[in-house]
Amino acid sequence: MSSSTPPSHGATTPTQYTDKEEGGHYHCNHPHHYYEGRNNNVQKPHQSMVSQVYNPSFFKVANPGPLGLISFALTTFVLGLYQCGAGLPGSNPFGGIGPDQAIFGLAVFFGGIAQFFAGLMEFRVGNTFGTTVHCSYGAFWLAFAMFFVPDLAIKDAYKGDDRAYSFALGIFLILWCFLTLVFFIAALKTNIAILVVLGCLFLAFLFLSLAQFLQTSHPTAAIRINKTGGAFSVICAAAAFYAGAAGIMTEDTTWVRFPLGEIDVKPKKTNMA
Repeated sequence: MSSSTPPSHGATTPTQYTDKEEGGHYHCNHPHHYYEGRNNNVQKPHQSMVSQVYNPSFFKVANPGPLGLISFALTTFVLGLYQCGAGLPGSNPFGGIGPDQAIFGLAVFFGGIAQFFAGLMEFRVGNTFGTTVHCSYGAFWLAFAMFFVPDLAIKDAYKGDDRAYSFALGIFLILWCFLTLVFFIAALKTNIAILVVLGCLFLAFLFLSLAQFLQTSHPTAAIRINKTGGAFSVICAAAAFYAGAAGIMTEDTTWVRFPLGEIDVKPKKTNMA
């Protein structure tokens, strides 16, 4: 999820290729790729014997962070509005009329598949944090969408016991709340935008899970708590969209820049005198 990884951090330096034929095979005779970033002198392994040499003469890996953030943002924004009761009778998200089913396609294709793919590309550029976060939330959207597939009959399996079903959803959401807290701690040195995303997402999961736990015993309080969770989801989505948009504002395409609030953490110098 981290948009603090610019394209250069995962990109390789321009590479020149020359062919040498030895024993019927073509060797890829070129300088080693180097990762830019913390370990500037770490060589990237490459294949020495290939049948064809890649062309054009140079390439670089795109920054997958914006795709992951924007796909997450749009899906979360729509769900947040629904959980706030937008457009529902009495603005009641627990009224039995939608709205989660309307998010099924978005959750599967954009929030799920697109974000999961972004996580796999983060693996390609060597970003462990981005890989874990994007793949995790991509899988979350796919799993969440499964609740709305009629053929799976997940709700029907509880045989009309609304309390048991709401508790199951509450447990599902509270575990994602704990995982988001871990991600927040792991991101303390990234930037303010990402911390806002993860902080609001933690609160959204917390309130949405509490609303599920209280849905049958305290329905009025559950509606208010659920709307609070939906509001934090909207704020989280707005911050994620901002961070994702910042990632595509590059010098090659625009003069506009979105500051992310980079956190400059420098160790304090100790006086040994």
